[in-house]
Amino acid sequence: MPARKISAREAVYKGLLRMQQGAYSNLLLDSLLSELDDGRERQFAAQLFYGVLERDVTIRWIIRNLTGKPEKKLDNEVIAALSIALYQIKWMDGVPDSAAVNESVNLIRHSRKKSAAGFVNGVLRSFLRQGAKLPLPENPLERAEVEYAMPRWILEIWQRDYGFDTAVKLAQDCLGRPPIQLRVNTLAAAREQVMAELAAEGIKVGAHPTLGDCLTVSETGSLGRLSAIREGRCYVQDAASQLCAMAVDPRPGETVLDLCAAPGSKSFTMAQLMKDEGRLLSFDLHAHRAELIEEGAKRLGIHCIQTGTGNAAKFDSRMPAADRVLCDVPCAGLGVIRRKPEIRRKSPEEIAGLPAIQLEILHNAANYLRPGGILVYSTCSLNKDENDRVAAAFLAAHPDFAPSALPQAFAGLTAEKGGNTVTLMPHMGGYDGFYIARFIKKRA
Repeated sequence: MPARKISAREAVYKGLLRMQQGAYSNLLLDSLLSELDDGRERQFAAQLFYGVLERDVTIRWIIRNLTGKPEKKLDNEVIAALSIALYQIKWMDGVPDSAAVNESVNLIRHSRKKSAAGFVNGVLRSFLRQGAKLPLPENPLERAEVEYAMPRWILEIWQRDYGFDTAVKLAQDCLGRPPIQLRVNTLAAAREQVMAELAAEGIKVGAHPTLGDCLTVSETGSLGRLSAIREGRCYVQDAASQLCAMAVDPRPGETVLDLCAAPGSKSFTMAQLMKDEGRLLSFDLHAHRAELIEEGAKRLGIHCIQTGTGNAAKFDSRMPAADRVLCDVPCAGLGVIRRKPEIRRKSPEEIAGLPAIQLEILHNAANYLRPGGILVYSTCSLNKDENDRVAAAFLAAHPDFAPSALPQAFAGLTAEKGGNTVTLMPHMGGYDGFYIARFIKKRA
């Protein structure tokens, strides 16, 4: 007897429960969608799954107010079922309220917590009787937390570093799907060729206003099916990440180190800037992630990249003297929440130790540079503890290094002309949140 096909809501319900175990949303969603045959079901499941994760803070606030109970008093199955229904009621206009309620009640009935079906039904019916509305908090920061589904501790970091108005703007920008951007593989194709090829496959594509080989596409399906990506004429990479590679500004024939490289897009872009001439050593702590870089380089026809494993914070005497080093370090990811909504579920304690690790990586990277060499430090976080304060601590500890002006590609983005640091934000042109700092090792 063939196995029963699961519905889109069942797939999302299962996925939300697995998220409690620390799964990555993008990898988990791919797995869930593979269990659905119908394209409309897959699209509905993707929208619902990401929507619940994105609005998680607001949904949990609604649940606390409706039930009068702290979350720890509710089973994960109950929270997942309520979340699925509440998101449909509040943010999916095409779904009848009755269907949202009934389907979530059915999810509980078929779970190991079936005795909670009446409770879930009662909570949801109560919400509908209130007009699917609850009064927002009066405190401005608490109101922003609920209205834009951003944890209070993240808003407090942004308010401290950039002011209240920018904190709220960043929270707003984290809602909704981000732009999908590609980098043309200039070693294999020209921009116009790739644009025409994507258009022929039904993809709406436009050129980035300032980055010549960056394309923005409107696509909600799997990009891996596109021949231009599958055959290595372009690859997915946000414009901010492309700028990070440009900050290194590697030249043909040089020796370049990318110490925290996986999955490899910055290495790929640097290889293009080097015209695939020289040595580009790309490392990751884990072997399976280093293999991703190797596979990507092979698909793109890049030969100058050599991959390996290594701890970026520990000195490796086998490293060659380098002309340029990129340290795109592990970070809290507060600049890419719109791409990874599960970051909202982190706690301040989880990220407290990151600046020390980041600084340790920078200290180690300094050992590999020749005099006159360039060191670039970057994060996809918007937290000055991880960014400006790490950069300042590095310079204070290394009098043999000095700030180095970012290249021409950064004109108009830096706080001052000739600046060596930049903080990119979505409202500056659709970029992911990113911090980039550039240093030079002084000649004796």
